[in-house]
Amino acid sequence: MSKSYKGHRLWLVVRFLAWLPLPLVTAFGALVASLITLVPLRYASAYRVVLINLLATHPDMSLAEARRIGRKSMAELGRTLTEFSHVWHRPVAQTLGRVTRIHGEQAFLEATASERPVLLLSLHQGSWEISNLYLGDKTDPEKTLIMYQPHPATLMDAMVKAARERTGSVLIPTNSQGVKKALAAMKAGGTLGILSDHNPGNRSNPCVPFFGYDVPTPALIDKLVQRYRPHVFIVSCQRGEGGVKDIHIHFEHSPDIEQASDCTAILTEMNAALQRCIDRNVAQYQWTYKRFKWSPQGRRNWYRESMPLLRQIEQGVDRKTLGLHPDADM
Repeated sequence: MSKSYKGHRLWLVVRFLAWLPLPLVTAFGALVASLITLVPLRYASAYRVVLINLLATHPDMSLAEARRIGRKSMAELGRTLTEFSHVWHRPVAQTLGRVTRIHGEQAFLEATASERPVLLLSLHQGSWEISNLYLGDKTDPEKTLIMYQPHPATLMDAMVKAARERTGSVLIPTNSQGVKKALAAMKAGGTLGILSDHNPGNRSNPCVPFFGYDVPTPALIDKLVQRYRPHVFIVSCQRGEGGVKDIHIHFEHSPDIEQASDCTAILTEMNAALQRCIDRNVAQYQWTYKRFKWSPQGRRNWYRESMPLLRQIEQGVDRKTLGLHPDADM
């Protein structure tokens, strides 16, 4: 099946979901994702990744607690993915109307009004897609750039790009051409947004601690901070007690990142700030991502060997002996 055909089918599904009421769409997404946690683990690879990540990053968490949070995390991921259809296709005012709280907004707006550039570092948590629309709506659209990973299917990529740019911000790809535009934006005093919790494509990027494990972390962020000394904010977008109609956006000023003097310090402070956001709402983070796949020594085999690892943990084997503990990381 070609990428073009898969992309067309996905495009049709997204368009269809956009016509349905949001509570119904997200409830459906949560149900489907939750069902994955009920099938035998050998068939539920995404759920296994969630459990491995939770157990590795939270040494004091029991397997029973990891399962409970993991099931909730899968349901939240289902809500996030199906919510995209409304964020991309429903009126902007309707989507932004679901934002009930914005923490740190005044400090962020004052930073964008200054002569210094602004660097926004976000993560895959909660309703993170909504922050794209907010940024274009509240900032100078001619000076606001968002880096993104282009979709391999042309039709889907065009849809996502057009949807995210509806409020005026400009999307730039995560390639050499996009990096040049990002540098130019910083030099001109603009605003740049980056999803900063991903595995960088080039493993030559520096490895710094994240939840106690050294993982490759985007060197571009260090370059932007050291060269342009921008205002730096960690941006997160989480669902409150009211669910998908109760969205909280957080702008957390990060002077520790701004003032750090070298690459290791800058990226370590960034990962620590991202970790604090995740710990504030563990279940809404996208734990299906294989963030700890690589170490300075090479590939960690957690995800390839997830089934035997989980069996041994269930039998009471100490996680340190299995390498699923920060103290045991080599």
